Amino acid sequence: MDTPATKFHALKSPRGVEKAPVPPHPLDAANPLSRAFFAWANKLLAVGNKRQLDPEDMWPLQNANKVAPITAIYARTYHEKKQHLLRAFFSMYGVKLFGIAMMQLFTAACDLYGPAYVLRKVVEAVEQPTFDATYTSLLVLSLYGIQIASAFVKAHMNFLNNVIGMQLSASIRSMLFEKSLRLNGKSKKVKTAGDIANLFSMDVLYIMQFTQNLNLIWIVPLQVAVVLVLIEHLVGWAIFIGLAVVLVILAITALVAVRLGNIQTELFQVKDARMQVLNEMFGAIQIVKFNAWEEKFLDKLTELRASEIKIIWKFWRQYLVLVVFMFSTPVLVTITVFATYTLWMHDLLTVATVFSTLALFKSLQEALIQLPMVIMSTVRCLVSVKRINEVLLMDECDPSNVQTPQSNPTLKEKYAVDRTVVAIDHGAFGWDDTEPFFSDLNLTIQEGQLVVVHGAVGQGKSSLCSIFLGEMEKYAGSVFVGGSVAYFSQQPWIQNATIRDNILFGKPFDEAKYADVVRACALTKDLDSFPLAIALKSARVSLARACYSDADIFVLDAPLAAVDAIVSSEIFTNCILGLLRHKTVILVTHNPDIINSPYVNRSFLIQDGKVTDVAQAHSTPSSPSSSVAPLRARPGYWNGSADDSYASDLIMELPKQKKTVEEKQAELATAPPSDEVSGRLIDAEGRAEGRVSKAVVVKYLRAIGGWPAVSAMVLMSILVEGLRLASDMWLSHWSNQGNRLSDDEFRDSTNTNLTIYTILVAASCAATVLQMGSVVVCSVRGAKSLFANMLASVSAAPISFFDTNPIGRLLNRFGDDIIQVDLVIATTFSPILTEVASVLSRLVTTIVIIQWMGIIVLPLMFIYFRLGSYFLAPLREINRIVKITRSPLLSLVSEGIDGSTTIRAFGQHYLHRFYTLHHVAIEEFCSANFVGYATNQWFALRVDLISSSVVFALLMGIVVMHNSVSSGLVGLVITYGLTIPMSLNGLVNIWAQLETALIAPERLNEYISLPEEGKRHTDMDSSAWPTKGEVVFDAVSYRYKDTDPLVLKEVSFTVHGGEKIGIVGRTGAGKSSLMMSLFRMNDVAAGSIRIDGVDIATLGLKHLRSQLAIIPQNPVLFKGTLRSYLDPFDEFDDAALWLALTKVQLADRVSKDKLDGAVDENGDNFSVGERQMLCMARALLRQAKIVVLDEATAAIDHETDQLLQRVLRTEFASSTVLSIAHRLDTVLDSDRIVVLDHGELVQYDKPAALVAKGSGIFYELVTEGGYMDKVPTVV
Repeated sequence: MDTPATKFHALKSPRGVEKAPVPPHPLDAANPLSRAFFAWANKLLAVGNKRQLDPEDMWPLQNANKVAPITAIYARTYHEKKQHLLRAFFSMYGVKLFGIAMMQLFTAACDLYGPAYVLRKVVEAVEQPTFDATYTSLLVLSLYGIQIASAFVKAHMNFLNNVIGMQLSASIRSMLFEKSLRLNGKSKKVKTAGDIANLFSMDVLYIMQFTQNLNLIWIVPLQVAVVLVLIEHLVGWAIFIGLAVVLVILAITALVAVRLGNIQTELFQVKDARMQVLNEMFGAIQIVKFNAWEEKFLDKLTELRASEIKIIWKFWRQYLVLVVFMFSTPVLVTITVFATYTLWMHDLLTVATVFSTLALFKSLQEALIQLPMVIMSTVRCLVSVKRINEVLLMDECDPSNVQTPQSNPTLKEKYAVDRTVVAIDHGAFGWDDTEPFFSDLNLTIQEGQLVVVHGAVGQGKSSLCSIFLGEMEKYAGSVFVGGSVAYFSQQPWIQNATIRDNILFGKPFDEAKYADVVRACALTKDLDSFPLAIALKSARVSLARACYSDADIFVLDAPLAAVDAIVSSEIFTNCILGLLRHKTVILVTHNPDIINSPYVNRSFLIQDGKVTDVAQAHSTPSSPSSSVAPLRARPGYWNGSADDSYASDLIMELPKQKKTVEEKQAELATAPPSDEVSGRLIDAEGRAEGRVSKAVVVKYLRAIGGWPAVSAMVLMSILVEGLRLASDMWLSHWSNQGNRLSDDEFRDSTNTNLTIYTILVAASCAATVLQMGSVVVCSVRGAKSLFANMLASVSAAPISFFDTNPIGRLLNRFGDDIIQVDLVIATTFSPILTEVASVLSRLVTTIVIIQWMGIIVLPLMFIYFRLGSYFLAPLREINRIVKITRSPLLSLVSEGIDGSTTIRAFGQHYLHRFYTLHHVAIEEFCSANFVGYATNQWFALRVDLISSSVVFALLMGIVVMHNSVSSGLVGLVITYGLTIPMSLNGLVNIWAQLETALIAPERLNEYISLPEEGKRHTDMDSSAWPTKGEVVFDAVSYRYKDTDPLVLKEVSFTVHGGEKIGIVGRTGAGKSSLMMSLFRMNDVAAGSIRIDGVDIATLGLKHLRSQLAIIPQNPVLFKGTLRSYLDPFDEFDDAALWLALTKVQLADRVSKDKLDGAVDENGDNFSVGERQMLCMARALLRQAKIVVLDEATAAIDHETDQLLQRVLRTEFASSTVLSIAHRLDTVLDSDRIVVLDHGELVQYDKPAALVAKGSGIFYELVTEGGYMDKVPTVV
């Protein structure tokens, strides 16, 4: 239920969704020993080593991790803490965070026990004349016990930390999603769907990483302070010189951190802009391809990517500075301290002092190495918190815009007297803070009335619908809606789901009701004969969704505009006058026959911001004609019992179909899930199996520079480790001289030893810079190459690829996966090179010094690598599942934001349903993450136990061999031994991170390898073709996919240059398919299409499509300026642009903002009709020899339609015009008519000649549509 302050929700399950029994979570059934060792994850790891893990193998979340209750608590805390995300986090998790902090403190103390105490005591024991084996053995055993205890505490601390971060990210994502569904129009202009998707994918991740690394913020400075104090006990006041060096470096790193924060903000802004353009491009990819605009978008995206790469370079430069200082700080401090200790304090370096100090400095280095990550994580988090908070505090749709019987019982009583269900009283409304669009608006609608809303383009018909829905801001007056609402938007919103799920919209399935709705909305043919890719895009699916909801009030914004006259008549008769006969219907239409129909109770004309209640011309049905014939008297509005047979009569009037709805449903139910007839258009996201393939790795290595670049990085890493080893060996040699030389000789050698040590250390630091720099250079080169190749490949993919891959999935590849190659791979590739070299050099050095230790160490290493192999096999699949379950989240976000108006219109329950769907998607994502957290700590614990055993074996080896090894080498072996646990754990973890990061290139390569829809360019001079515009279809057969049935079957006809051809046919006849074949959206299955004698199959797609012009049924505008939309390639001057706008009567509409006026995302600041006219203006500018109109006048009124028909006749007099028509009156003046039926050409002649035959499909269409009286005037 709603929390009153936060408006966020705790929901259980969407209505109509049955939950399968949930098996118990293995952690719930685990005994204490199993919990301690993470043994409850054994079964899943065993399965993962036998076969590929699937999402179904992931454990369902425990109740404590369920998203809904956690989000409700966090949202409430967020409000209590003055809407601050981090304050709410600390308040909610304070007790747990304190416990984790104590665990962190314990493990930090354990980590210092070895270098701070054990090392010095063992070296001193070896230097004693009499070696105390018992004391030393007990010392070694104590270290072993402490390391074992630390391993258990650390594993459980990290697991708990990860789970808390997971819970927080789930809560923030839920809050963001719920907020995005409530944003008003003004807020959506500020934050687009792409912006919010970016917050979901990256910003939430950065906050989660911060919370998971939270303890490092305080433990790293504390470790530094403690280590400095311990070193002070060893070298005295010399440490203060070293401390001064540390403070100077910390000041520098603080400045670098500030710069990194600013760079991070810049990077987010550019990435947001890039994702927004991608979102627009993929959302309207068909329009992009029709107009051959791929290059326009590629240029724009390439420009944004170039800006992004510049910022990434800035980021890496600052990051390198940070890393260099972090790596060099310990060695600089070491040199400074030893120089002060020997040259100024004139003390002698002993082995115990040198290696205890060196071990502590290495601890200091490990702490400081984490500092850049802590700084980056904190900076990213603070930036992301600000960005997310901006969205969470944005304006929402105000529920008080509309009063309901529940919210205002007084108005309910007032309007109940005359059965008023919709009323506006002295209302003033607008879309922004400017002057109202409607002023002093008054109207009432009674229960059961059929009300039509009409008016010219851009007058506010859709805006009036928005008032009823509460979407338009109310400045004055009141709006009352006395019942549940169902809404059909002018641009239908369809979910990426089956047709049935789209219609049910979460309601339980009622077979009889479903069949009635499908028939009434004229969808039976669609289910029977259409490819589902077309059926699902049908506006009638949205209409069926509204009808199935069984609401009280139906707000239908132009549902009949996109269908032909016959289907329009069927829907009006069977749906609006039949199925909805007892409902209140508000219908937006341009159709004069419906507007003047005697069955319409009220008619509202919108003109100049005024709504006029126009009196109906007829009070009784006389001889209804035209597109609504044959109509019946609308039944009684409140008494349904007497006319219950009316609906069945209407349904019986429908022509008999080949298959019933029930038969079609049976087919859908029994078809294989992968088959398109299953009703689901979206393909499952593919993923590879096993380790990242060699081919992927090779491709990535080529992208970063090939084997020369890889060889350079490897050699640099070997050089770095070699210089580090040389400096440590020299330090051992230097300190060991104290046992052989007199004090004076030892002091005399100090300058030489210090100079050589300084040179080696400086060379090591320089090599580190070069090694890290080479990795960064190669990484950025690879990122640039992969992005460019994927963008080029996806933009050239066939349209079927976009039909079966949701936008969220594409954005995930261009968002998260690109981030991985931009920033993550470099931060894993460099450390893995370093760690591999480090572990090998230290193990080899140790075994060379104590040879027989290889007998113990090598078997332990074998176990370690076998364990790593056993762990990595399932981990790869878990990481892939994490990425796969992430895509539906982004798809749902994009889908939900696009359809938020429709979802809200249907009522709170439908909003709750989407909240719950999002919770389910998050829980699937979190479930995979939880498995990853558990298995990671399963492995980390076992590696720590093995590495502790390695250290124990080394130290016991020293106890046994103390007489045969010098104290200097003993110190070196112990120093190296103490670093082995962290190195071994880090090695596999970094390797796992690298494999995980390499999944990103693997996924990018999948899209880089997409098949192209065809070559884009040809050598032919585009200005020399076409010249006449002659189009010849020669036995053309066409299908959308190789597995689809033919939608065009051996169609042959010739269009002479300059002819005006109308293309007609009943729904599903193949009209749009004819257009798709002309634009080569798919190659023809048989036959050929020739334009001016040239087979279009031989032409490049850009060459072909750029010479054609199309005015589509669903106009799409892209965010930018009016100028950039009309003239994307800067081909025309302002005079030409104004002339085109004038011809379509839009010059006055845009004169206020001129040509550089903003076009919002999806063109939301223009009405659908205005968008259609802008498309016409763009076509006028191109003056193509062949122009295709795909029901281009469906969304405009008849006066504007007549204007545009005149424009077409005059401006395109010499062009060939192919006009697909649902309203026959728009093509009756055509030179010839193409008549299609079930994909076949059945008639092709002049309109008058076709009518004169007295039979045939065209004659039937003209007769049934009531256009017969118009044909003679045309002839």
